[in-house]
Amino acid sequence: MNAFLIRIILVVLLALFGASVLNVAYPDVPMLFPIVLFCVAVSLSLTHGFMRALPAVIVIGLVCDIASLGRLGLLAAFCAGLAYTVSFLSRRFAVEHGIMMHLSAGVIVGGGALGFLMVAPWFDGNAFGREPGIISWGTVAVTFGIGILMFPIISVVLRRVEDWLAYFDSPNAF
Repeated sequence: MNAFLIRIILVVLLALFGASVLNVAYPDVPMLFPIVLFCVAVSLSLTHGFMRALPAVIVIGLVCDIASLGRLGLLAAFCAGLAYTVSFLSRRFAVEHGIMMHLSAGVIVGGGALGFLMVAPWFDGNAFGREPGIISWGTVAVTFGIGILMFPIISVVLRRVEDWLAYFDSPNAF
């Protein structure tokens, strides 16, 4: 029960951190919050498998949708789609969880964030203060670069948190 409450607190903290800190501290980089969220969803999918991670991915996406005041379900749909894509590709190509997996998952996360930046303004009523569909080449390079750099970091942090929570789930914890 303790691990379940800790997971809920971590999801709420992730949503609040992304919606309030990242979007306010870096207003010129609107893709930062979606990239962090997509990295968490993809990392969960790679460590637990898509079917076991799907409920958590949807809940994380919905909580982040609520926290960011965006269209309810849009982030959750992108998270689930990216988690499935990476899980599908890792099974089909039998990629080990090494540098190539981190690189390909980072590219997919960057592509998902770029797609989210192009689609979200139409659903959210111009949510990022941009004209719908207008993205510069610099934004494309920065989005893929941040995705490739952020995925290994978030993956390692999430793996450490999951190991710590597995300790709480074990019957010999207390």
